Amino acid sequence: MKGIRALGDRIVDTVGGLSLPKLGREVELPVYLIHNSPDAEDYFFIFDFEDFVEQSRQGWFVRPKLRLWAGRSDFNRRAFARLFRESFAQEFELARVELARRPEAKRGWFGGLPGFFRDIAAPSIPGMLANLVLLVAVSAGGKVLGQILPASWTRQKTDAQKLEEGITETQGKVDAALSEIEISLHMELYRHAWRGQPPGRLTGVEYDAWPLPNYVRQHLEDGTSGSWW
Repeated sequence: MKGIRALGDRIVDTVGGLSLPKLGREVELPVYLIHNSPDAEDYFFIFDFEDFVEQSRQGWFVRPKLRLWAGRSDFNRRAFARLFRESFAQEFELARVELARRPEAKRGWFGGLPGFFRDIAAPSIPGMLANLVLLVAVSAGGKVLGQILPASWTRQKTDAQKLEEGITETQGKVDAALSEIEISLHMELYRHAWRGQPPGRLTGVEYDAWPLPNYVRQHLEDGTSGSWW
C-alpha cells in the first residue's frame, strides 16, 4: 500500500506540469482489419508498425496517424474499439520490449515520455503509453493530455481508487475516440471478407487504394492479431 500511496502522491504532484514532447512529422500507421468468416464480429488485426518503429529507433516523437483498412464495416463499433485497444496495446508492448533489447536505440515513443510518463506510466500502468499513442493518432494533438490524464487522479480518493478509476477512465476515452474512427474499405479485403457468400454493398470502397502489401496477403488466414515489422 505504501508503494501505491507514493505513486498516487507523485501523480497528484506532477499532473499539473505535464507537456507532450515536440512531435515531428506525421507517420501513417496502417492497420488491416481481417475477417475470418461471414460473421461480421469475427475478425483480427494486422498492425504495420514498421515505419513508426523505425522512427522511434532514431529517438523521434513522430505524430502517428491511424489508417484503418477493412473489407466491411457493419460490425459493432463499441466491441471493435475495445478489441482494437487491447490488441494494439499488446503489439505496442511487444515492440517496446524488442526495442529495449537494443541499448543503442533511443526508442522514441517506445522508450516512454520524459519524467512523469517514463517513471509512472510505462512500468506501472499497463497500456498507458499505448493509449497515449492511440489518442495522439485519433485526436487533435493539443487536446491529448486532457484526454489521457483522468480527472480521478486529482480527486480526494485513495491512491488505489485513483489508479483503478484512472485506468478505466483512460480506456473509455480511447474507446470513444476509436468508435468514431474512419474506416477505409479495400477491395481485396472486401473480397476476402465476403468470400463464399453473397457480397455486401460496395459503398465506401476506395477503388484507387494501393494493392495490399505482400505480408498482409501472407497472413490473411492467421486468425490472430499481430504485427510484422
